Amino acid sequence: MNNDFFNKKNILALVTAFISILISLLYLALVYFLDFRGPMSPPPPEALIGVVAF
Repeated sequence: MNNDFFNKKNILALVTAFISILISLLYLALVYFLDFRGPMSPPPPEALIGVVAF
């Protein structure tokens, strides 16, 4: 192995890439779980009475 591969910059890049991939996989799992629950339905009309629009 080349010792230049394990310098601080490369280790930081590898850790950052690992964290980025982990966050993206967690996001995909969350989206899959929320999509698995079924289609979204609008709220009932009673829930929209107190909304003030400008």
